[in-house]
Amino acid sequence: MTQSMANGAISAGVAGGVAVPRGAWAPRLSRAGWEAISNPRRIALVGASGRQSSVSFTSRFLQTNEDLGYTGEIFLINPTRSEIMGRKCWPNLAALPEPPDIVAINLPDEKVLPAVEEAIASGTGALMVHSGGFLERGADGAERQSRLQRLCAEAGIPALGPNCLGFLSFTNRVSVSSFKISAGVATGSIAAISQSGSVASLLQSIAGRHGLSFLASTGNEAVTSAEDLIAYGIDDPATRLVVAFVEGFRNPPDLFPLAERAHAAGKLVIVLKAGLTQQGGAVSRGHTGVIAGSGAVYKQALRQANFILVEDFDELAQTVELAACWRAHPKSVRVGMLGTSGGELGAIADQCVDHGVALPAFGPETLAALQRVLHLPADVWPRNPVDVGTGYSVPGSYQDRMANAIRAVAADPSVDVIAVLQGFNRDSPDLEFSLNREILGAAAKEAGRIGKPIVAMASRAGGADVEVLKEVNEANIPALQGSCEALRAIRHLEIYGQRLARHQAHSGSKCAPVSNLPSFGRSAGAAIGQAELFALLAQAGFPAPTMRRVASGGEAASVARELGGRIVMKIDTARVVHKSDVGGVALDVTPETAPGTYERLRSCLDPPVGGVAGEEIVAAAQIEGGVELYVGAKIDESFGPVVAFGLGGRLLEILDRNALLVTPFDKDDALDAIERSGAIPFLSGFRGGPKADFDKLAQMIVRAGELAVAIGKRLEVLELNPVIVNAANPGGIIADARLLFLAEPSQ
Repeated sequence: MTQSMANGAISAGVAGGVAVPRGAWAPRLSRAGWEAISNPRRIALVGASGRQSSVSFTSRFLQTNEDLGYTGEIFLINPTRSEIMGRKCWPNLAALPEPPDIVAINLPDEKVLPAVEEAIASGTGALMVHSGGFLERGADGAERQSRLQRLCAEAGIPALGPNCLGFLSFTNRVSVSSFKISAGVATGSIAAISQSGSVASLLQSIAGRHGLSFLASTGNEAVTSAEDLIAYGIDDPATRLVVAFVEGFRNPPDLFPLAERAHAAGKLVIVLKAGLTQQGGAVSRGHTGVIAGSGAVYKQALRQANFILVEDFDELAQTVELAACWRAHPKSVRVGMLGTSGGELGAIADQCVDHGVALPAFGPETLAALQRVLHLPADVWPRNPVDVGTGYSVPGSYQDRMANAIRAVAADPSVDVIAVLQGFNRDSPDLEFSLNREILGAAAKEAGRIGKPIVAMASRAGGADVEVLKEVNEANIPALQGSCEALRAIRHLEIYGQRLARHQAHSGSKCAPVSNLPSFGRSAGAAIGQAELFALLAQAGFPAPTMRRVASGGEAASVARELGGRIVMKIDTARVVHKSDVGGVALDVTPETAPGTYERLRSCLDPPVGGVAGEEIVAAAQIEGGVELYVGAKIDESFGPVVAFGLGGRLLEILDRNALLVTPFDKDDALDAIERSGAIPFLSGFRGGPKADFDKLAQMIVRAGELAVAIGKRLEVLELNPVIVNAANPGGIIADARLLFLAEPSQ
């Protein structure tokens, strides 16, 4: 990911534009604050209770620290008790012998802020507010949360919460939380971060056998956010993989510098985000307002940042399983698949097509080797996927047959990964007679021999038996459950590897900024006239033809002669969006027909065009027909400037084929958008049609993003529609455009 719009006039904005924070990560959570949260030697719990139950914060907090073997000091604060659960109780923080590194607050909401003030006065380095009753509780709660933010800002300390379960470090063996440690979860290299407390607990089980470095519930994020903890997960030497559940990022543009940080550290970030189907913000007076809903923008931003976005918890679990086992990030994951059920393999082959997972055809040497391994008749040839359970008589054990077949497939140069499709359930009371264990055992034995990664897959999730998977787990082979989720996980890792390689190859490259633009002193809702707008676009490096104003029929005839004898004329008015719908566009206008065309265009509206201030009729040399495309831009409330690309003209609304880009993006991102839009078949000489210059077309898309950033928060909509690709203009030429402004943002 390059920061193509982060320099010069672009980063500062032009004409009151928007500053887009795309540089190095600027942490809100200091190193000292992180240490106070993640590795405190003294913890104070304000609001300690003697109630022992499964939901008691105090009892969970104490039990988890005992289970972890925490060796620091714990101070329980309760003015009405001298002892709680066999531990000394202190009346207040001022009575402590030393300032605590972190203070956990578990009090009714109305008592939290006085406790925060007391904690700050005690010299604490951080806060964890378990209590609810803040932003989620209406106006009074919002005021409490605002006060909490001000207190922490003035003191310069971080705070988890409010309304959160807290923080648990498996690496440092300490908990400032109400988490219970799930069975089977131990110290590992996965950082799990969740805005939801219950989901944070669920992430423990998803981490499973791979273990956690730390687990965090961030709640309302009044002060310290998920982005802050993701940043420290990326920096944390004990963490190799970051997993996050978020309902909303507090500062969405931070995703891009965070991604740069993750790429540099070689650490993968997997995100499950809730709320992607909600449409955000007001719809602008342009197509882009409909195209670029907040959920779609979030998805594209995460894609460009190269964070892996999963759709549900099952997909999350399988992606974590695969990523935790795979140390490398392959940019090609062509799968050689083997199994013992032809029916299952056939079904999975169809799903591979749906999910974009490649099953390459085997080469002649591989086919010959499989012929020998499976003892097939001369006229029966194997294929990918390989049914090792064919009904022919094969000497030796099933395990040997599978092992030999794995070696044959792994030797094929077109195969990157071996996938063994077999059930994970106990298919026999006696494991000695378990076919599943035997086949999976073959995969485990071959894992260290073949020089290529192996994946074990079960068609269905659930019912996995620990003993059946014992050898697979010991060999650190990913065991993926559920075919669709497994294939999506494989595809996620492949796309991640491809984008990571591209990022590394193009690191540091930037596009030239749009500079020296005029001041856009327009009122809200105002549009730039066509003649002025086309001049601006040409000045900014767009392929925009000369647009001329015509004030009479005679002037229209003169312009037609000057521009080659055949022109297009159209009305320029804010009263209509689609000029052609009211007869406001005329094609094939000649010097002879220009005067009459001028009068007809004036009279297509009532009052006539020109009767309203700012209206006029314009003319330009006519562009030959071709493929019509759309390039649009608007300001998204979360990410700033976004660009949409797709088939244009009338096809824009009929086909609804478009692709989004979130600034900053580069030419490679734009090329990717062209492919995602579905427009490539129309731009590749289809039935004698034009062949596009995709590099030039991508440059135009990048330019649209740069112009949108330069205009900034005043931008309501920029639309280039249609952009025509034809034989004379393979990189596209703008036939019509629109630029609308919003009110000046309040300071």
